[in-house]
Amino acid sequence: MMMRLKIGKILLLCVFSCLLAAPLLASDPVTIVIEETTIEQKTKLFVYGYAEGVDRRQEVSITLSDPDAKTLELKAETNKIGNWSVEDIDIGALSDGEIAITAAITDEAGKILAQTDSMAVLDTSFNLFEFMNKHFAATIFLLMVTLLLLGFPMKIPLIAGATLGVVLLYDGDLSQMQFMIQQMMAGIRPAALIAVPMFILSADIMTRGKSAEKLIDLVMAFVRHIKGGLAVSTAGACAVFGAVSGSTQATVVAIGSPLRPRLQEGGYKDSFILALIVNSSDIAFLIPPSIGMIIYGIVAKTSIPELFIAGIGPGLLILLLFSIYSVVYAYINKIPIEPKASWSERGKALYRALWPLGFPAIIIGGIFGGIFSPTEAAAVSVAYAILLEGFIFRTMTLGDFWATSLSTGLVTAVVFILVGAGAAFAWVLSYAQVPQQLLGTIGIAEMGKYGVLFVISIAFFVGCMFVDPIVVILILVPIFAPSVHNVGLDPVLVGTIITLQVAIGSATPPFGCDIFTAIAVFKRPYFEVVRGTPPFILILLSVAVAMIFFPDIALFLRDVAFR
Repeated sequence: MMMRLKIGKILLLCVFSCLLAAPLLASDPVTIVIEETTIEQKTKLFVYGYAEGVDRRQEVSITLSDPDAKTLELKAETNKIGNWSVEDIDIGALSDGEIAITAAITDEAGKILAQTDSMAVLDTSFNLFEFMNKHFAATIFLLMVTLLLLGFPMKIPLIAGATLGVVLLYDGDLSQMQFMIQQMMAGIRPAALIAVPMFILSADIMTRGKSAEKLIDLVMAFVRHIKGGLAVSTAGACAVFGAVSGSTQATVVAIGSPLRPRLQEGGYKDSFILALIVNSSDIAFLIPPSIGMIIYGIVAKTSIPELFIAGIGPGLLILLLFSIYSVVYAYINKIPIEPKASWSERGKALYRALWPLGFPAIIIGGIFGGIFSPTEAAAVSVAYAILLEGFIFRTMTLGDFWATSLSTGLVTAVVFILVGAGAAFAWVLSYAQVPQQLLGTIGIAEMGKYGVLFVISIAFFVGCMFVDPIVVILILVPIFAPSVHNVGLDPVLVGTIITLQVAIGSATPPFGCDIFTAIAVFKRPYFEVVRGTPPFILILLSVAVAMIFFPDIALFLRDVAFR
């Protein structure tokens, strides 16, 4: 009896234990969840989800239904942790509207174990905002080109391009325009920019006064008697005045206006004269002080004094090659020789030019000797110009100085608007990663030093054929800065090459700014101004190529002065 009771108790305990363990031993319920659904590029569907209580590689059936009751059946499989997905599925065959998405898991008999639903909106209609965002760079470029063709000054397309970029980047949220304003203010904040209006003012004073004329007389006295001497004198005068003004356009006005009649009387064709003046003004962009180098130094955070000294070598080389070409041209075209100046005339010309020659001595000597910075040199050049033209030569009155200051203020305002707008535009491009996309397209990451320099040279040369040099420097320098750093290029060498390419582009058709300055000053048609430019452009490009393979052309004097 006792034995039966014990057996009964044991049986009851087993049954009770089984009843308690049954829920624990039962399999987990099957569930399925759609976590995310997205439609990209109008018709590409992506669905992501997960399932619980299923085996690995469990099949998931997905059904898509549009408002017209058209369906699309898809299959997916779960991985070892239950995740599943369908990606890059073309649903262009379905109708626009709400797309019902049903995901289900079934057993072998076809019985549904778990099911879930979600929804996505298919819209294949044209959306202008999405289209512009997709083609970000092309949209901004098209807007800027359109405004330029309509005749707007360069500052308007720049500001409009930056504004459109902010609107696209922030999905039309105009409150984010504050970032563009901040970038514009940051662009004109560097203290070194103070040198720009002061160099413009000193160049304007000398252009209105007698300094340019005395420098021309000095160069003419020493070289006019050689074959092609008048043309050589013109190139030399551009180099000397460039060491005073730092502006290509000021050089075209100051040197071209008095020398063009002399060259015409000497038997030179007008097409050659105009091309010589326009292209010789490029030397002014290299010989310090150079406004282009100041802008580059600020944007690239490179030593401006080193850039100034590095520009001397290429500038003198261009002067030499232009002089050789002028002599060859004179022999081919049988240009008569000018009478040789006596040593007495040379002495008088030198004496009269001593005061104007103080400009390069003060600027280059002061910076070279570490006496003052480029900004301080600019201030000294203004004071020196006022001293010469107002008190020594007495060619300008107080009213003349007022008019010159007003003119400089207007030019400075335009320059600073360009600098601010360029800084904002460069920020928009950088934020949208347009530079990375462009550079990735041309494969610059795989290029060596020479390849990078050639790409930079081409980009700046072509850019300045269409756009103001300051704008090109502001936009392109930040784009190429990472590549310059990655391949270990000397930023001073890069800056000198960029300055030369900018100068070449400024004198190259179709829209080089120096060409239109010459058209305005000399009242000659466009094609007459550009007809004689090809030989000069080839000489300038040959110097640019030589600098790539022989960097000491630019860096030798820099190393002597600062190393």
